Amino acid sequence: MELRFSPLFSGSSGNAVYVGCGNTHLLVDAGLSGARVAQALGDVGVDPRSLAGILVTHEHSDHIRGVGILSRKFDLPVYATPGTWLGMAAKLGAISEKNRRTIETEAHFFLGDVDVVAFSTPHDALEPCGFRFENGAARFALATDIGCVREDELPAPPLHSRDFHIDERCMAVGMAMH
Repeated sequence: MELRFSPLFSGSSGNAVYVGCGNTHLLVDAGLSGARVAQALGDVGVDPRSLAGILVTHEHSDHIRGVGILSRKFDLPVYATPGTWLGMAAKLGAISEKNRRTIETEAHFFLGDVDVVAFSTPHDALEPCGFRFENGAARFALATDIGCVREDELPAPPLHSRDFHIDERCMAVGMAMH
């Protein structure tokens, strides 16, 4: 079965990535308004009501702006590390207790047809992570806002054991010149 991904938005104004496999549809981050993210999902042929969940990399507003409204409107579970929950809970508005899912880095969990593993990433957030997705036939890893990191500094299993990866880097001007 094919593992699909589509970067919906990327940049300081907001981030969101769609990942899908078979009947499993996932959203990583929702850093723009719920309406904009829902429209972007529709543009790639995904009904937001069909999402199995929203996975959050970290608590910065350009990654969570639409998370709360999407969870409430479509009754979606939200997956995040304990530190990310600590940093974002007050910013999201009310999230149903049944939709608050805490994940640990390096622990596998399944969402439909997809095996998901969160892994730690270097960023100025409480407990940032990236995600590796696998369906048996393909692997995909996503890491956001990791700044200036050499390839040999990347965590070996998540990013070196994959068929494809996105490492959306958020660099300061001084970092870009090194």
